[in-house]
Amino acid sequence: MNYRIDPAGAVWRDGMFFVPAALAEKYIRLASEYQIKALLFILGRNGAASAAELAKKLGITEADAENIMEFWAAEGVVLELDDDEKPQQRAARFAPEKPAQPAADKADTKEPSGQPAESRGVKPVRLSVKAPSLSPREIVEISAQKPHIEQLLNEAQRVYGRTISHSEQEMIVNLSEFYGMPSEVLLLLLAYCDRLRKQGKSVSAGYFYKTAQSWAEEGIDTYSLADRRIFELEQADAFWKDLKEAGGFTRVSPTEKQTAMICAWRREHSDEMILRAAEIMSENIEKPDFRYMDKILSNWKNAGVTTPQEAKRESESFEKKKNQKKAPAGSISRKPTYDLEKIKDRAKNNTDIKY
Repeated sequence: MNYRIDPAGAVWRDGMFFVPAALAEKYIRLASEYQIKALLFILGRNGAASAAELAKKLGITEADAENIMEFWAAEGVVLELDDDEKPQQRAARFAPEKPAQPAADKADTKEPSGQPAESRGVKPVRLSVKAPSLSPREIVEISAQKPHIEQLLNEAQRVYGRTISHSEQEMIVNLSEFYGMPSEVLLLLLAYCDRLRKQGKSVSAGYFYKTAQSWAEEGIDTYSLADRRIFELEQADAFWKDLKEAGGFTRVSPTEKQTAMICAWRREHSDEMILRAAEIMSENIEKPDFRYMDKILSNWKNAGVTTPQEAKRESESFEKKKNQKKAPAGSISRKPTYDLEKIKDRAKNNTDIKY
């Protein structure tokens, strides 16, 4: 008799989780019944559980649960933590010390307006070369040799609230080891993703990887620059409420592309000017369009317009020129210096004119 999983079975209704292949290939013989059950329970709980929870679920004492888990700890499958210690705290104890920021960086962290590496004469990383494929074994070996990789993987797992897949692990390892993204920059990005998730926003592994990729290409390669970029993103998100009202946008929050555009606008223009551009857009077109706003702001930048008053004068000048172009040939484009009606009245009362 042969057996095959039924993918449409009711058992999958409540979801599924990842199980290491070695559990079926190696530990099915080495591990006891309770050890297998305990590991499956932890895997189903997003990779974490206490001895008390295991004892309750398996119907055994807490001491027995700890003895069972000693096997998995010795095999390097789970981490043994103190009661008040979280996985990322354990990893932090073995992580390399964060390099001190240069004096110049420290001096201007209060005003998040620094330039990426390319502007500082440093050639940014270009992610045109495909990262290598890593097997699960290779990832485990790298993590064992490099505690900062272990820290990144643990933190990612905490942020996503689940056991991360092999492809997600591969992303993180390659960002650090192949593309050279500093671990403190990646940890800062993970912390930002965690804040977004707690705000009720959907944050995927793809968003993390795409953002990290963008940072690498822009040359955001220090803790200070990453902190400044996050400050920009958070400020753009807060600014959305006012922009939404001025421009008639309906989304609860901006898209990734819209956020990027808002950040770019705020580097070149005051919030007052951006809101004025949104108002002009809403007055002239029915459906809100970021491209229309971008054109307005680009024209102002090229014309050296920096205040609403200057924008008003520039608009009036544009309208005047437009009306002059529309005027028919031979028509007077300026206000007459005479009163035509008065001339007509005088002509009627002039008795010197003979018919």
